[in-house]
Amino acid sequence: MYIQRSITPMVHDLLKDFRIVSINGPRQSGKTTLAKEIADQLGMRYYTFDHEATRATAQNNPINFVKQLSKSPCVIDEIQMVPEIASALKMSVDEANQSGMFLLTGSADLFKMSAIKESLAGRMVSVSLYPLSCFEIAGKEGNIVDKLFDHTLQESVYQPIDYEQIVEQMVKGGYPSIQDKSSRSQERWFETYIDARIEKDLSLIKNISLENRSEISKLLRILAANTSNLLKYSTLAKHLSIKDVTVKSDIEILEALFLVKRVTPYFTNRGKREIKAPKIQFIDTGLVSHLVDADAHTLIVSQREMLGNLVENFVYAELLKHATYAKKSTKIYHYRDGAYEVDLVLEQKNGSIVAIEVKSSATIKSEYFKGLVKLADNARDNFLQGYLFYGGDEILPFTKDGYIFWAIPFGVLY
Repeated sequence: MYIQRSITPMVHDLLKDFRIVSINGPRQSGKTTLAKEIADQLGMRYYTFDHEATRATAQNNPINFVKQLSKSPCVIDEIQMVPEIASALKMSVDEANQSGMFLLTGSADLFKMSAIKESLAGRMVSVSLYPLSCFEIAGKEGNIVDKLFDHTLQESVYQPIDYEQIVEQMVKGGYPSIQDKSSRSQERWFETYIDARIEKDLSLIKNISLENRSEISKLLRILAANTSNLLKYSTLAKHLSIKDVTVKSDIEILEALFLVKRVTPYFTNRGKREIKAPKIQFIDTGLVSHLVDADAHTLIVSQREMLGNLVENFVYAELLKHATYAKKSTKIYHYRDGAYEVDLVLEQKNGSIVAIEVKSSATIKSEYFKGLVKLADNARDNFLQGYLFYGGDEILPFTKDGYIFWAIPFGVLY
């Protein structure tokens, strides 16, 4: 059964305004399914470089290949497999100068591939398609990021969900292919998925040796065990017996493959954001759970620290998905000022922010809000609202040092 993707209307709008639109995201996130759906809706022809003959034809003579395709709007799936086609696409769209000529998909970040980035700059706009959000799985419309900024999230009407059920969905994750599979089949799926990404897709970003692949595979598992924590390159380098700069490069590769994200810290001084330690988050909590051998029952009963990290990662991943189709461009940061921390800070282009603290417990304590107070004091007029996402059942206001914050159950994200 096809699950309607929330980003679809945005792709339609972009195709009206731009010559090339690219849908990027991890493998198995649903890009091909979405591209085919849009192709059917708009009467676009569909081609994929997963097809050996099509790929060979494009590699052999990219100019003639694109010239033939450009006679009518079309989809080119898995564009990263033939990066040399970029120059031909540039020539084609510059000559025709029409919107909606090409819809591309890619399982590696096209803007981290220099050939494509340089050739299509100013001609291509890119959107990200991540694994399914809880809204999409439930067939629910709306946007959490918009609600955070327009002060309507606290007015949400929702059905309380059993806490273990929530954790089970976090452990499963959002990849479409596993939603109807048994636990055993999910495990096999993730094993195959990781092997394919490490063994096959790394070469799309960088030529690396067998030893490098083993190194990156180990790094991925270490990062999973430390999700939602600050990245300490020197510690990782020592653990893997490699250089700091190599660790940073390896993480950049994992980012380009849409497996992890580095979340930079929020400062009112934008220049400081790139020089302070980022946090590591994964695109999908199902992948994290598999890498650390976690299940819902064990997390709740005996792995409370890992549960806390996974819950924060889950909230981050859900907001990341909603941010892709929010009304306004929104970036996600974390905040740290001495002993004060806030897990997630969402900022829009005008400087307005909302801040989110995440706690896996069902109780609310005054101390949970101290980081929000500190950030509100520092950000002043830019601070719109602070929230505590927690494991309870009720939406509740909480007053702390003159500020009114809101406690929001995880169930609202479902």
